[in-house]
Formats: sequence, C-alpha cells, structure tokens
Amino acid sequence: MEKITTETDRVLEQLVAARREEVVGLQKAQADRLQQLERTGQQRLSDLRDSLPKDIAAVLQNQDTYNEEQTAQTEKLAGDMRREMAEAEPLATGTGLHPGAGQGSLGAGAAAVGWLTPYYATLHGSDGTVYWQGYNPGQLDTWLSASGSGSGLFGTGAGSFTVYIDWWFTFRAPENRNYAHTIYIPFNGFHIVRSDDGFWDSKEAKVRIDLSAVGYQYNYKATGSTNVLDISDDNINVNDRFDGWRTMYYSDLLGADQAYLRASASLYVYARGGGSHAQLNFSDGNANYLGVPWVYVT
Repeated sequence: MEKITTETDRVLEQLVAARREEVVGLQKAQADRLQQLERTGQQRLSDLRDSLPKDIAAVLQNQDTYNEEQTAQTEKLAGDMRREMAEAEPLATGTGLHPGAGQGSLGAGAAAVGWLTPYYATLHGSDGTVYWQGYNPGQLDTWLSASGSGSGLFGTGAGSFTVYIDWWFTFRAPENRNYAHTIYIPFNGFHIVRSDDGFWDSKEAKVRIDLSAVGYQYNYKATGSTNVLDISDDNINVNDRFDGWRTMYYSDLLGADQAYLRASASLYVYARGGGSHAQLNFSDGNANYLGVPWVYVT
C-alpha cells in the first residue's frame, strides 16, 4: 500500500493484508486440488487401459491424437473469436451513467449515508500475483482463460483459474443501527465457452462470476454473495457479451463510528479435455473493462 497517513488507512492496511493472505490460500487450494485430481485421474486412466481388450485400448490411444488436434484447432478458433469479440460494440446497457439515474428515491431520506465510490482496490491475478492495487481505483482490465487437454476422463486434462477483484469502501456511520448497502458493479466484456464431449471422453467448459460483500467495524460481519453469470456444459459453443450493471444487496449492524465494506467479484474459468476452452475477457479492445462500482448506503 501507499504511505499510511490516517487511522482509516492503518485499519485498511491490515484488512487488505489479511484479505491478500486469504486469496493466496484460496488460489493455492484450487491449484492443489487440480494437481491431485490429475494425479489420481491419470492413475485410474492407466489402470483402465491395462484392463481393456487390445482393440478397445487402441481406440483410446487413437483418441489421444484426435484430442491433440482438437486442442490446436480450438486455440486458433478461440484466438479468432477473441479478436472478433474485442472489436464488437457493447450492449446498450448505460454503464457510463450513474447507477442511480432515474431512481430519485435513492437520493431521498435525511438518514441516508448516500453514494460511495471505492476508497481502495486490489486486483488479484490468477497466477498468484497482484495485477494492480491502489487508492481511488478507476477502470480495471483483466482477462483469464483455461484450456483442457487429453480425454478428460476421470478429471484429467483440466485447467482452472480464478481472479478476485476487491473494492474497499469506507464511511462514518452516523448512528447505531442496521445499514443497507446497494452495490452496483459495471461489467463490459465477453465470454467464450467451448466444449465437444463424445463417447470416448469426458469434456466440459465453464465460466462463472460471483459477487460478494462483507462489512467490517471492530470485526468482520457476515458475508453475503450472489451469482451473476454461470455457463457450463459438456457440449457447448457459446460466445457472447457480458455488459451492464450487476447489483447485490447487503446489510449489517454498525455503531456510530468508522465502517468498512469490501465488495468483491470472483471470475472463474474451467476447461477439461482436448478442445475445451473457457474465457472471461474484460480487457481486449477499448470497450472491455471492469468499471468503477458505486454503493448506496441507507
């Protein structure tokens, strides 16, 4: 973090550091699970081949060549589609407007804390590093993809990654009571999900985006979450934009003191088996990015 100058920043520094350790643990656990599944799956696949009649085993061997060809073909197709989608116009969803536009009632009420923009943000990369962090975040760019290999049988040949984006908000609660938070996060991007499952294999591709929120004042409050995108199948070929405001609601009990809110988005991709590919892209082209969230507190 940058130079700490206030008590608010000192508390935030501790929260950001603890969250960073949590994310590192989550990403390591995900990688470890994938590696363990690959090891056990390859052993089961080897045992299966040894137990099959020679003619059936030969068919599985021939499938390996086919799956390698599928992987190469899909990489080219995904690259072409990525370039095409990067140039596509976003859907007319109005993310450039304030999320409260046309909702005059949100601005009413003497007890309302009002609208907040992020005080700090961290973009945790899928490779375990921090892609970006700092005060007063603007638009953020990120993309992640996963490609499968092999037959996919017993969970082999799978790849998966998760990117976490944390936006931190802070405000002084004026009185002791429950506070409601309406969280608006603008997305401008696209997804590519491709898989071609057959009789001799087990393939799948998946993309998923979840939002979560947790408050902090002296200690952490309960966490809330919601899913905003979930696309997966064993036979699928979907390329589409993902634009617009996504909203979630969160409430917590606060005292008349400084309070914090962390709003997070997790972007997840998974692909298993040769030719399977999953991608979430909020980076390529001028129209694709994660915008600046807003929170309205009452």
